Amino acid sequence: MQHRKDGNFVIVKLDEGEDIIKSLEKVLVEENIKNGFIVSGIGAGVELEIGYLRGKTYEREIFSPPMEITSFSGSITEGDPKMHIHINAAGPDHVTYGGHLFSGKTKPLMEILLFSTESIKMTRELKESSGMRELKFL
Repeated sequence: MQHRKDGNFVIVKLDEGEDIIKSLEKVLVEENIKNGFIVSGIGAGVELEIGYLRGKTYEREIFSPPMEITSFSGSITEGDPKMHIHINAAGPDHVTYGGHLFSGKTKPLMEILLFSTESIKMTRELKESSGMRELKFL
């Protein structure tokens, strides 16, 4: 993994076999990013665990073969979970699957753009109506 910071932006390059979530968590610590957004991401991955929210629970499915990541974005907060990431990924038949990313590994790589907000503080708060830990401004 490599990453470079320019102002509030951090460009991340993940290499083959790296855990997407754990790698991003490491970048957040190293660059001291507590609040912000995952602006975009491209590349490819395997073992992508993607969830679709049905009611108050996620239906999860693992896509094991290599898939082209066509969209990757999310938010970063001081609350738990630290990151809320959505993904779209396409297989060799060009069919795209998407939803909430729970886990996955790069194959062969990913390029990700992060944006850190220094003056806007955010956390997550459990809302009974949705059953989700929703974004809350501090």
